[in-house]
Amino acid sequence: MCPELRGLLAAELAAGNTVVEARTGMYGASAVLVLLSGPFRSRPARLPAGVEYRELNDPHWWKADYFHAATRDCLACRC
Repeated sequence: MCPELRGLLAAELAAGNTVVEARTGMYGASAVLVLLSGPFRSRPARLPAGVEYRELNDPHWWKADYFHAATRDCLACRC
C-alpha cells in the first residue's frame, strides 16, 4: 500500500477499526485494496496528495473509500 494511504490506515487501526480483507488486483495488477470492518472512525484534516475520498454507499461493495489515483491503491470501509 502506498505511503499516502498507509498513514490513513494507521489512524483507522489506532481508532479501533480492523482489517477484514486485503488483496491485490482490484483496480490494477499491483494495486492494493484494504477493507476495514466498519465505517471510517478518523477524519484527516487534509487528505494526502493524490488521495481522493469517495462515498459509494453500495452494500455489495463498501460504504466509502480513500483512493490513490497514481498507484490505484484503495482503503475502503464497510457500512
